[in-house]
Amino acid sequence: MLTSSIREDYLPPKAFMPRNIRLLPELEYPSRFNLTEMLLDRNIPERADRVAIYHDDERITYRQFQCQVNKFANALRELGVEKGDRVALRSANIPEYLVWNFACWRIGAIPVLLSHLNRASEVAFKINDSEAVAICVHSDSYADVQKVRGECPHLKHVIVYGEPIAGTLNYPDLVRTQSENAASEDMSGEDYARIIYSSGTTGKPKGILTTLEGMLSIGDAVGRPLLNLGPNDVLGGHPFFSFAFGATFLYLPWRFGAAVSIISKFSPERQFELVGEHGITLLMAVPTGFRMMLGVAGAEQRYRLSTLRLCHSAGESLPDTTALEWRERFGQTIIDSMGSSELHYWLSTFEGMPDNKIGSSGFSVPGYENVVVDEQLNPVPAGTPGELLVRGPLGQMYWRRPDAQRKGVCPPDSRFAGWSRPGLYFSQDEDGYFWFKSRLDDMIVTSGYKVPGGEVENALNNHPAVLESAVIGVPDQERGSLIKAFVILKDGISPSPQLAQQLQNFAKQELEPYKYPRLVEFAQAEALPRTVTGKIQRNALRELEMARAGG
Repeated sequence: MLTSSIREDYLPPKAFMPRNIRLLPELEYPSRFNLTEMLLDRNIPERADRVAIYHDDERITYRQFQCQVNKFANALRELGVEKGDRVALRSANIPEYLVWNFACWRIGAIPVLLSHLNRASEVAFKINDSEAVAICVHSDSYADVQKVRGECPHLKHVIVYGEPIAGTLNYPDLVRTQSENAASEDMSGEDYARIIYSSGTTGKPKGILTTLEGMLSIGDAVGRPLLNLGPNDVLGGHPFFSFAFGATFLYLPWRFGAAVSIISKFSPERQFELVGEHGITLLMAVPTGFRMMLGVAGAEQRYRLSTLRLCHSAGESLPDTTALEWRERFGQTIIDSMGSSELHYWLSTFEGMPDNKIGSSGFSVPGYENVVVDEQLNPVPAGTPGELLVRGPLGQMYWRRPDAQRKGVCPPDSRFAGWSRPGLYFSQDEDGYFWFKSRLDDMIVTSGYKVPGGEVENALNNHPAVLESAVIGVPDQERGSLIKAFVILKDGISPSPQLAQQLQNFAKQELEPYKYPRLVEFAQAEALPRTVTGKIQRNALRELEMARAGG
């Protein structure tokens, strides 16, 4: 393990480290390797002159990308950045973000992925929590960094791409005279590849650690078995690189010699255009993104989509109506993977799945095991809801959060010692398919019944008028809690008491009748509290309702 600049007490307590397993031979890796060599350099002999990155009208070949990575790696070394040092990355999706990330891996530094949407206080928290010694930032996202530079004692270097800014290091100037060759740091597979922060849906963001071999295992467990990736693929989509789903672009394409399409600013129409312009074969989007694209009338005739062979969804549950409509209109399957920043993908649907199983989370991703247990961590019978436990080639590991680590991994004296606990409520049917119910902390107790809020959301999201919903429990003297739904409607649909009643009746048909939302509030998407990755903060909604009720 690396020791240069990481304090032992910043790492997970050893007794609560996940006990990872290697269920597939392709998940066995050398004890020592450099991630940039494994993901980038190995493509050069056969693919040096092939396009690696598409960005608007720009085309960057594998050789050009490697040269940019090496130049910046040399610049970081000149600044004194060493193995194990943390380097924060903050920008919307641009090619340089990929360069920064791979340059860190080249020299053994640990990228810290910061969202360009974070405001100053959160930027300061993440820089200080990670003790980043440098930050690479686009000039468009610099203002919040400027506000907090004086509050970050470990931050030595601020490197800016875009408009030159006084008092910062200019990225083009740093790399201009650097060599196109760079030595790779000798690394262990158990060294750390990155820190990414949780979205903060349930409180303060947590720093999440992933090892080098963990990064490789994600690609090898998902890329070939589920997505059938190869060197002729172009991966495109809107998720930001700093978001766990979007961070897929930082490792998955390169493992298979594929290319990346970067969208500058998402709109459904522009994403459709880029499928044709960049030849996208695998389109990645959150379910709301797919629903927005389905809202473009006549898209299947208006745009050139012949290269598109598969779609991939993650980040939130995919309504079965969305998957079915997409397949009917465009002819492709949307593979829906259950994942997190900690474990990436551990459950997934697949091509050719029976229609009556669409809406489930599918089976275990190759290389992973999943089990549903009760409160005493005993496996439950098929069809019985319970907590989901996960084990695979990587597990939950938290930076400077021993409290989160103890909650996130089964205790060492338990039957499932070392299994990860993502905090989700699931059931598994007799055919082996897993069905998502809710987050454990989104469980609503009403009239003595336990109702998973996520299950109610999934039902509402299948209604043709609904774009998105969030379900919480609100205090009620008689029932303890009432189920309340905040509903965002699709464009062109107006809220009304009649529509609210229709949604309630629809939920009764989809679910057990006691699970329907007794309260329905129509809301604008921008009015609901969200994380920087766009997820609705249900804890903030609960606080809002408490405030409305006078505490």
